[in-house]
Amino acid sequence: MRSLTVFSQRQVSLALSVYIGVILNSACLIRNGISGGWLEVISALLSAIALFAFCYLLISFFSLFGQIAYKTLASFTLLASAAASYYMTFFNVIIGYGVIVSTLTLDTDLNGEALGHEFFLWFLLVGLMPCLWLWCTRLLKDVYSNQWNGVGVFAKKLVPAVGMLLVLNVSIDTIVKLTKDQARKNNQYTASIGGVIAHSYLPTNWIASLAIYAHQLGKEDTSAKQLYDPSSHFTYQPTPAIDNLFVVFVIGETTRWDHMGLLGYERDTTPFLSQEPNLIALRGTSCDTATKLSLRCMFVRENGTEDDDQRTLKERNVFAVMRKLGFTSELFGMQSEAWFYSSVDANSYEIREIIASEYAHGKRPIDDMLLVDQMEKSINKYQQGKHLVVLHTKGSHHMYSQRYTREFARFTPECIDIDDNCTKQQLVNSFDNSVLYIDYMLKNVFDKLRDKNALVFYIPDHGESIDENRHFHATPKEMAPPEQFRVPFIVWASDKFIAHPHHQQLFANLQKREKNNFNPHHEQIFDSLLGCMGYSSPDGGIKAQNNWCSDNPTSMAFDNHPTRFTQR
Repeated sequence: MRSLTVFSQRQVSLALSVYIGVILNSACLIRNGISGGWLEVISALLSAIALFAFCYLLISFFSLFGQIAYKTLASFTLLASAAASYYMTFFNVIIGYGVIVSTLTLDTDLNGEALGHEFFLWFLLVGLMPCLWLWCTRLLKDVYSNQWNGVGVFAKKLVPAVGMLLVLNVSIDTIVKLTKDQARKNNQYTASIGGVIAHSYLPTNWIASLAIYAHQLGKEDTSAKQLYDPSSHFTYQPTPAIDNLFVVFVIGETTRWDHMGLLGYERDTTPFLSQEPNLIALRGTSCDTATKLSLRCMFVRENGTEDDDQRTLKERNVFAVMRKLGFTSELFGMQSEAWFYSSVDANSYEIREIIASEYAHGKRPIDDMLLVDQMEKSINKYQQGKHLVVLHTKGSHHMYSQRYTREFARFTPECIDIDDNCTKQQLVNSFDNSVLYIDYMLKNVFDKLRDKNALVFYIPDHGESIDENRHFHATPKEMAPPEQFRVPFIVWASDKFIAHPHHQQLFANLQKREKNNFNPHHEQIFDSLLGCMGYSSPDGGIKAQNNWCSDNPTSMAFDNHPTRFTQR
């Protein structure tokens, strides 16, 4: 190809960094800058500087592999960013993991529906034309020399990179400090600022999502194959009503059953849940006292993890089994437990930073109510049913007062700031207000599903101890106090679910256990989720004594140690 222009590699890198990092992001930067006050404007300006610095570091890194590799990798970055910028500019689309999965699907018909004449015109002008300029530009040869021609040449290459790295860090640190100070002043929760920026702008958004996609593929190819898969060893037979069933599993965080009004707490912390006719609430026990450990043991079969400190997994979880049984699934987490989200084997999942980036520059607070919006989108996307949605909440995680909006501050005085010298009563007041917000959030989940064949589970991962000026969980399970194991088990069914005769019997079986003050355990979730949905297993894939919805008179009760259980 004939060269039309001659530039140094550094000049080209600078030009591409401005173009990709600033110009292609300009619509989003302007939109985010004018969405609020001075903080949003400063954040947008600093984000533009940080994006420019990141792009320069990335594109300069490509030059280490020679001229052809430099142009090839820079072209890929340019074209991918140009394609993404079309949807970000005109449709305000957040480029997350779900978009990447959809783009990389082999279903060409679905991909074709997202590509119109306007897109191709944009891609030609914004992507292919700059790419053509890059390949028609002759780069000075000495820039790509891998020979050491003295300290001066080395310094010329190193100093700009160090400078850009410094600019990147200072810009991000300043945004983080300003945003956290503002959030702290308003007593609001904020997701990882760096993560929000990474998922909001080019090219970090599609690079990060592509990395998550690659990570999940790697997990599928290694860990999943090594774990015992119940769906490959047992037969699971469904009822016909499962074909259009919607299942929503809400994973709570730190919420205790002894602080819920419908389970006997003296305060009315559950006004909405208490009014639900098709709701069953049980006083349950968690399998461990920390999020990461509980997520490992609460969704596998009994003894599906090693009894070690790490809760080492031996088997695949119930959500992965449901995928094998023909369910579609999506997961939305207000936390960032990507290792667990990958193990669910969902069609797509979104971590906290991806969700927060969609709302970070608007008026919506970053809290669990955002998950209701994501769930509704997922339900509308898979209207045919036989679909699972997993919602991982922040729940009652400390700082408690950041988990709810001001209108739910019913119990006062509160513990507002992490540095406050709070009394036990202030901490309890804030904790109870967070339970009020969970009650409201679950009511909204039910409202979206009332006209469908739907089943909802709400089960937190563990409880938490609250004492004078302190809060704590994750005490080793052998010595943890009882309150760190106290978690509510809530099951809600729609009228359409109960209308099916077989489902009506399953729900009635569960109601009998509620009346008998049955105490469920995390390690029964696998059998009970499948059993309450209507699955049966003639060869032992579902343990009747672990299935809350079975008519088997044998049930599980706990002995004095909160992590062990025996039959009664």
